[in-house]
Amino acid sequence: MNLSIRQLKIFVVLAETLSFNKAAGLLHVTQPTLSKLLKEIEESLGIQLFERSTRVVKLSRDGQDLLQTAKNITAMYEKGMCDISESLREKSNRIAIAALPTLAASLLPKLIHNLKKINPDAKVQVYDPVANEVLDLLRSRKVDIAITATSSNRPADFLYQELFNEQFVLFHSSGINPELRHWDLMELSKLPLISMPPGTSVRSLTEAAFQNESQVFAPIHSLRDLNTIARFVQSNCGIALLPESSFDHTSQLGISKTRLRGALSRSVGMFTPKGIPLKGLIQLAWSELLILGKDRVV
Repeated sequence: MNLSIRQLKIFVVLAETLSFNKAAGLLHVTQPTLSKLLKEIEESLGIQLFERSTRVVKLSRDGQDLLQTAKNITAMYEKGMCDISESLREKSNRIAIAALPTLAASLLPKLIHNLKKINPDAKVQVYDPVANEVLDLLRSRKVDIAITATSSNRPADFLYQELFNEQFVLFHSSGINPELRHWDLMELSKLPLISMPPGTSVRSLTEAAFQNESQVFAPIHSLRDLNTIARFVQSNCGIALLPESSFDHTSQLGISKTRLRGALSRSVGMFTPKGIPLKGLIQLAWSELLILGKDRVV
């Protein structure tokens, strides 16, 4: 018997989901491939790990006996690989940061510029995933700092430091002048709004605000890329309802910004792992981000 870490992970994921469809998606394989891999694992062990029919998948008695051991082994392996990755980043003068797309576009270029002035050899690896993936990257320790918008319900396994609080504003073509000057969801719903796609932090916050006042949020365009949104706005193909940090409007030719009194706002900050001291380049980046947050005019 000689099971690999990948085979143990396949067993653990399927045992936790009890669904070939879900497990295949999480493991990025097809269902037939997953079935073939499971058969190979069971043949190697000489036991049946699952009892399965066309409708039900459940752990066998042998599978139940092995599950906790498999979980312990895969967890130790993943922790060890994370420790190695962190050590290599530190030794190679490299830091990994995850940030929401809107924040990656507005904060990280300035951060990289400032870090390079202080430490010319610094290397910054950037991830710009959607909201529900930012903290997953930090939790798996693939990144050292996660920058995201947050509500009052913050995960207990991280430390949070607010950088700034910002309102949602209207970004529109300079050729038009929306008459709206205060946060009125009924009036906002009449505008040709542009937002980000479902699953993003911006979209979730906006939809929640509309739902709280029994209004339907139905943007005419849902676009992920900020450059694409900027082009649409410049061409007067809609009005973007986004956090103020989404664009440096002075550099976006043809785009103007309208602030709304009483508008929806969000807290933007950085998460770091609890119990792990910040040092070296991570500490420097953390300090520089604090400065950028204080300097931001919102």
